[in-house]
Amino acid sequence: MIKLGDRLLFFLVLKPLSYVPMSVLFFFSDITFYLSYYLVRYRRNVVKDNLRKAFPEKSEDELKKIEKGFYRHFTDFIFESIKSISISEKDVLVRTSIKNVDLLDKYYKQRKNILVVCGHYNNWEFYALSLPKQLKHTTYSLYQPLKNKFFDKILLESRKRNGMKLIKTRDIFKFFQEKNDNPKLMVIVNDQSPTNKQKAYWNTFLNQETGWNVGPEKLAKKYDYVVLFGHSKKIKRGVYEVEFSLVTETPAQTNDEYITDKYSSILEEIIRNKPEYWLWSHKRWKHKKTD
Repeated sequence: MIKLGDRLLFFLVLKPLSYVPMSVLFFFSDITFYLSYYLVRYRRNVVKDNLRKAFPEKSEDELKKIEKGFYRHFTDFIFESIKSISISEKDVLVRTSIKNVDLLDKYYKQRKNILVVCGHYNNWEFYALSLPKQLKHTTYSLYQPLKNKFFDKILLESRKRNGMKLIKTRDIFKFFQEKNDNPKLMVIVNDQSPTNKQKAYWNTFLNQETGWNVGPEKLAKKYDYVVLFGHSKKIKRGVYEVEFSLVTETPAQTNDEYITDKYSSILEEIIRNKPEYWLWSHKRWKHKKTD
């Protein structure tokens, strides 16, 4: 059942806001930053704890700088996500470009399917809206439905309108088994805590024992998908550049866990370079291998 409050929030607040110029939305973001950081203190303890675990070598002043940088970026991302509800195709392509599209064109000419792994880093909403318009592959993204049915529908419509096809997690095996006339590119965000720690692969990531879902690696090996890592780099507020890094062209020939180790190491290097753009507000290390 759709709650009246959800409909009112969307149609009276979020959707009208999505038509406001980005410069005005960033003014609202600045206000929201001060409210969330200094007054509400949204998940401040979680963020502090994550940062201390990840960077034990850094001073309190350094961690404080990263923390504030994260909240500034996070509130920007909230308003960028609101903007994504109605952003035009032209505007999203200005705001999210691909640095090395020639790499993907090479695999397209070879008729090779691609699996892109990435993390919750920078803006993945603009990422989803821009890829289908810049690539020759048919683009897909793995999608975990929201519990709120109304906002689930809104999010689906927003992400799909430029051509991105959303595949529910329960349909992932069916997707890989289906043949397609055009080469496929599947995007999987894989930096969440695994739901089943017994089936997870564990390595050291940001100085922490970290569990990873090995599904992407197993699927790439079984169905012979080229594996790339997709890095969304923030150029300035509201403007991003996506760059793809090769993990492997021959997944079936790699040792077990090589793929997971490789893309987790790429993600770690990116985070260490610009830590404020990763999603620190969630309990990334809430599970332990020995729990």
